[in-house]
Amino acid sequence: MWQRIQTLWLLLAGVAMTLILFFPMGMGSASDGGYEFLTIGARKIGGGITDPTWGLFFVDLLSVLLSFVTIFLYKKRVLQIRLSVVNALVIVGMLIYYAMLTYNFLSVHNLSYGFKFWFAMPIISIVFLYLAIRNIGADEAKVRALDRLR
Repeated sequence: MWQRIQTLWLLLAGVAMTLILFFPMGMGSASDGGYEFLTIGARKIGGGITDPTWGLFFVDLLSVLLSFVTIFLYKKRVLQIRLSVVNALVIVGMLIYYAMLTYNFLSVHNLSYGFKFWFAMPIISIVFLYLAIRNIGADEAKVRALDRLR
């Protein structure tokens, strides 16, 4: 299990999605102050959460759990591929949901948006999932080729 490269890709995808549970993905700024946009909600700089977004938090948590569960399904390669594709779709859905929530918040409070470094983590996670899918598919092809030779 741990000697396969796709395990590393799945682990890195899970870690990347775990990081955005704790760090802001963007920042809204105005003349009277600013907000940081986390998966749990918008936080006024120097204050607490003002607009909670628990749905976004749970979708991100689902993606993290899918990544880590997929690692331990190493004997079921086709299921691993399917769960990785589902995980990538969940991440894309999370990004769309984040964009909708952020746009609504920015328009209500008349803020300008700025990206943070952590916004790249879901995109990096999708790349890691793609690499994992490719390597799992290669393993499955090797196993099928060995079965054909017997």
